[in-house]
Amino acid sequence: MESKINYITYAQGLTYEPQSLYLEPGQAGRISVELKALGTKRILVMAKATYLTNRNVMDFTGKLEEEGFRVFTYNFKMNYSSSRDIKDAAAEYRSLNCDTIVVLGGGEEIFCAKMVSAVAINNMKDPAEAEGYGKIKKDISVLCCVGMDNSAAISSNIAEFRDENTGRWVTVISDYLVPQIAVIDTNIAMRTVTQVSLSSAFDSLAMGFECCLSPAVNYNPAYKACALNAISLVTDNLLAVKANPDDGFLRKKIAVAGIYAGMAVRMTGLGYSHLTTHQLKTMFGPEHGKYYCRILQRFLRESFDYAKPRLAMIYDSLVKNEVRPGHAVMKDSPEPLYSVDESAAALLDMMDRLYEAAVPGDAPLPKIPAKEVRSLCDTIKSQAAEYGLLRFDESLITRILESL
Repeated sequence: MESKINYITYAQGLTYEPQSLYLEPGQAGRISVELKALGTKRILVMAKATYLTNRNVMDFTGKLEEEGFRVFTYNFKMNYSSSRDIKDAAAEYRSLNCDTIVVLGGGEEIFCAKMVSAVAINNMKDPAEAEGYGKIKKDISVLCCVGMDNSAAISSNIAEFRDENTGRWVTVISDYLVPQIAVIDTNIAMRTVTQVSLSSAFDSLAMGFECCLSPAVNYNPAYKACALNAISLVTDNLLAVKANPDDGFLRKKIAVAGIYAGMAVRMTGLGYSHLTTHQLKTMFGPEHGKYYCRILQRFLRESFDYAKPRLAMIYDSLVKNEVRPGHAVMKDSPEPLYSVDESAAALLDMMDRLYEAAVPGDAPLPKIPAKEVRSLCDTIKSQAAEYGLLRFDESLITRILESL
């Protein structure tokens, strides 16, 4: 199938989408100055009901009201990004004549808020109209995302949601989906349970890997640097966060990894493991999104000869000049002493050890019914063409699906 979007061409013509970042504890309350500069008057705050009763969140929304903004709230009805919440929240946004959305939540809530902002401005009756790349024609209204997990959604140009009419998970990619303001305030985000924090960190880790593996990063070293920063922040700090979940500084570093991963994926787009995970969400529900990193490992092991030069590059960049936990590199050596094959294999082994140490006793990957494998493979192939992936190995995808 002929590709509709070529990410090499896309990368060559890319312009950086800037964001304002607030990354220190207590800084969420400082967004008022910027919101006023952007013309904000009426804000729809989107969050789970349990978040809105938290003292720090109440202080945050109270600060917005003290600054003269009219503040309204929308409580998510679903525990995942859903067309139902998108439509209902967009209707409230319009009826209340709001001009800004502030969302407090993880990746699913941020995805939903992105689509609410896009649907409201573009007058879409059905959010599924935006499926694919570049279907959103007008820039979103002011969107501020206060991250409650370590997802890349806070800075990426991607949104995903479940279409309640069909049961499918829909992916939307648009330069307009980059939020203008991103906030990592651990005073608020500390409410996130440790397991959610760890699972979302693996999503950011997997995105960082896929970005480094994309040929598109060759056209912009800054995006490659973002991907490598995401990988190093997760690998350096993940086990420490598990051991010290109340350490706000560690939490912040993992959350910032999500911002880096989101910035990197703006250029490189989606990889095959993301598309596969996306299809698992359609079959098994949103919780299976946490298997992103595991599925990526299957792809990398199955296509080791193709991927090993870039895997070795990632590993060598991680271990240069220092020894990291779990890495079998000679101490005090100024350069890694492994061959390309050894470095690439060591990186995959490190991913295994990290996952097993951080998520012990995790549920096994879901087994795909044999009768569904062919259909899933065809869908992934179609989406790969839609999003411009340059290389497709149907037999490899089939083997991985059959092994899950």
